[in-house]
Amino acid sequence: MKKIILILSLFLIFFIDCEAQWYSQQSGTTNTLYDIEFINDRTGWCSGDGGYIIKTTNGGENWLRQGFGITFEPLFGIHPVDSNVVYAAGFYRTLVKTTNGGKDWMKVESGMQGDGNYTCVFFIDENKGWMGNFDSPDYGVRRTTNGGQTVHASPYNSFPADLFFKDEQNGIGVGGLSNIYHTSNAGINWSSYSIIQTGDFYRLSFINNNTGFTASHKAVYKTTNFGNSWDSVGYIPAFVYSVSFSDDKVGYAGTAYAILKTTTGGRDWSFQIATGVVYNIHSKGKDLIWTCGNAGRIWHTTNGGMSFINNISTTIPDDFELFQNYPNPFNNKTIIKLEIIKMRNYEMEIFNIAGKKIETIFNGDLNTGQYQIIYDAKELSSGIYFYRFSGNNISETKKLILIK
Repeated sequence: MKKIILILSLFLIFFIDCEAQWYSQQSGTTNTLYDIEFINDRTGWCSGDGGYIIKTTNGGENWLRQGFGITFEPLFGIHPVDSNVVYAAGFYRTLVKTTNGGKDWMKVESGMQGDGNYTCVFFIDENKGWMGNFDSPDYGVRRTTNGGQTVHASPYNSFPADLFFKDEQNGIGVGGLSNIYHTSNAGINWSSYSIIQTGDFYRLSFINNNTGFTASHKAVYKTTNFGNSWDSVGYIPAFVYSVSFSDDKVGYAGTAYAILKTTTGGRDWSFQIATGVVYNIHSKGKDLIWTCGNAGRIWHTTNGGMSFINNISTTIPDDFELFQNYPNPFNNKTIIKLEIIKMRNYEMEIFNIAGKKIETIFNGDLNTGQYQIIYDAKELSSGIYFYRFSGNNISETKKLILIK
């Protein structure tokens, strides 16, 4: 029993010590969100249950709903071709499309119960695209060459959970039972093989036309020849729903409970933040990352999840206390300490002298103990600001002075 308690204590300390700089973004829903994709560092789309589609043009600071009422079926995949053309696909072979950045959406394909469900979508241009198809009568991939006006089946006894095409002819998919799917004739025919005997692949991540990654709860796999062969490069001790690499070394994994990060090409993984289920991760470079998952959660980091909050004592304090930052006044960086008596969700916000919120520097679960937050105000101009820490029916605010 003592051994179990010790292991649990070390587990909690590990998770809190490694809390990283991720921010939650307001999606406007509690529906599950399945896919999130960006075309640049500002503009992206996300889709989920209930036909929910949202778009941001400011990196996720605001998400606006689009296509309301066009469908109420779950949308498992979304794929922007460019700033105007975007496709989303899901239940009952639902395929919806916009050609003006989401101002208007149209339903280009819709089936009925038993017709099958689209698991993912990938378009190489406005006209040519592919959808993974689950359920009868034709498991496999369906394809279109005219923007969904006509759709052709390429059936086989399985289906991809994710697809990637490097050109009009050559594509790769991944799926259950560690299956890899490959086509060299525009998706008319597919070959498949399994890397290992157990574990499911849900996401692909290619950093160029030859090098890509996928992962299960057993291992991380890498290809350097567009899927002709795959090598195990590491182990992830969690159930992996999504994986995204920005280069050969830096990658992120979304699991059933948290975001993990590697800087060694998948060999070693470190905990970033507890999030709940993460169904997809999208990275624009090694530092700019978005994720989406259950309960309408979107998480975002602009510095690769660099740690800025540390648990400096697990001793149970007598009461909650927010300490004055030091140094104060300060130039760019200052330290804020606090003590927490109950494990809850807490938030740290920064306000200007007019009372307008500037940013949320932390929003997440913290355990009992004492913490130290390193706040970097390099994006702010000199002046008087306020930091407010709240949660568990408490709220306290203190003043800080920035001098540059």
